[in-house]
Amino acid sequence: MIVTLADGVNVERWFEEEKARIETRYRKVLKSSVEFEKRIRNRWRQKNREKNVRIARLEARIMELEKELRTLKIDPEEDVVANRGTKERKLLILMTNDMGMVDIEEAEMAEMEKEVRGLPDEELDRMLATRLDLPYPVDAEVMDRSLARIEGPERLSQGEGYTGAPDMSHEPRPDERPSGEG
Repeated sequence: MIVTLADGVNVERWFEEEKARIETRYRKVLKSSVEFEKRIRNRWRQKNREKNVRIARLEARIMELEKELRTLKIDPEEDVVANRGTKERKLLILMTNDMGMVDIEEAEMAEMEKEVRGLPDEELDRMLATRLDLPYPVDAEVMDRSLARIEGPERLSQGEGYTGAPDMSHEPRPDERPSGEG
């Protein structure tokens, strides 16, 4: 049975055309929705990749800093808090470096060592902070890291002290030879 409207429009045909128009519109909306979701998903993936790259860089930097920190902590005494003897040796090294003394006489060195040993703890810390360009009072860990970087002549850093006896690790100088040898 064919139903027609007052203007002679076939209802079934009109219904089919309207259904086709709605389906076409639905497909367009669905297609744009899927494309929108893909763009969002791709943007999210890209941001995740960028975030992972940043995380990887930060982790690599952390590993570098941890390695650097381990290399700064050379002396086990300096890992915790530098003891008095270490501080004294490092101040002596700084003093001789500041004065440009490469080959210092043992008598002079013994005198300098005596003066440094005579310093009160607070004054020793204050002098080290000043020489290392650190604010006083200085955090113990900061002081330890700064002291660990100080390298000096082997005989100063060994901390054996000086006896005042002539250095016999070389041929005797003329004034060190017994009289009669020439």
